[in-house]
Amino acid sequence: MPLTTQVIAEVTLDSIGMIVANDSARSSFTVPSGDRLLALDADLNVLAEWPTGPLNRGSHATSPDRGLALISGSDEVRLLDRVGQVLWRHAHEPWSGDFESGCTWFDQAGEPHAVVFPPDYYDGCLVRRFDLESGQVVAEAPIEAAPAGIDPVHHPDGWVGLSEGEGQDAVKAWWVRSRRDNSGAAELDVLDAGWDDWVLADVDPTGMRIITLPHDAGPLLVRSFPSLEVIRSFDPPEGHGWDFTACFANDLIITMMLCYDSDDERLTAIDGTGILHDLGKSGGTPLPAADGTWLSATRTRIRRCRAIRT
Repeated sequence: MPLTTQVIAEVTLDSIGMIVANDSARSSFTVPSGDRLLALDADLNVLAEWPTGPLNRGSHATSPDRGLALISGSDEVRLLDRVGQVLWRHAHEPWSGDFESGCTWFDQAGEPHAVVFPPDYYDGCLVRRFDLESGQVVAEAPIEAAPAGIDPVHHPDGWVGLSEGEGQDAVKAWWVRSRRDNSGAAELDVLDAGWDDWVLADVDPTGMRIITLPHDAGPLLVRSFPSLEVIRSFDPPEGHGWDFTACFANDLIITMMLCYDSDDERLTAIDGTGILHDLGKSGGTPLPAADGTWLSATRTRIRRCRAIRT
């Protein structure tokens, strides 16, 4: 039965930066827009906004029910209250050279975390967890990253995947989860994917499957988590390749397929039998959303979409 795309919500903004889900349920999203940082709900209504001034290209986090925004700045992480006042700042070495940007997130317990530029003596980056009230570092762990960009992917079991790109050089992934040791002190567990050529794109609602896409040519892979074993492999048609974004949508995988001859990008659904369904010319980057839907984002418009059988 043919598939088509149905738009179920839409918002237009003056500009749109990096869109990041705030939790594994995709109940809200953080969206930079000009001099503001917005929190949008699953239907793209504005839940809260913070005046921030221009933001760098890092990814940021919001907790709209608490009125908090966690900013990944060029040389600091800062926590804002609901009117944009700075509650605390954590200074770090400025992003520069091969280390271009970091990211922030609130974990499942609402605790603030960030990937920050390290001191001079360390060749990589640091994941830090902060005390919510004071901004003091309560735990940290190193990762061998030099991010041109790095984005959090929230799992339902508390893990947060870090999907990192290093331009043309590499793409890597780690998973981070905070916990308390026997003394009550905070610690960070880190899982290293161990690859440098696969893009972490999404996790399914059970937390047991992830999607990875090739940095160069190759198949779209569905892997188990946390073992990362390949469960399914989907090759693109001859003369085509997968783009770097994909998401689960009920029994489908939504992605973009690029035609090498024409540079034409087509939104594509892969069903459970491996059949590819053309959903038309791409109207924006597909991003994971709630309840079997996805977001389609351009520089000024976000749509929430779902696939329907016609």
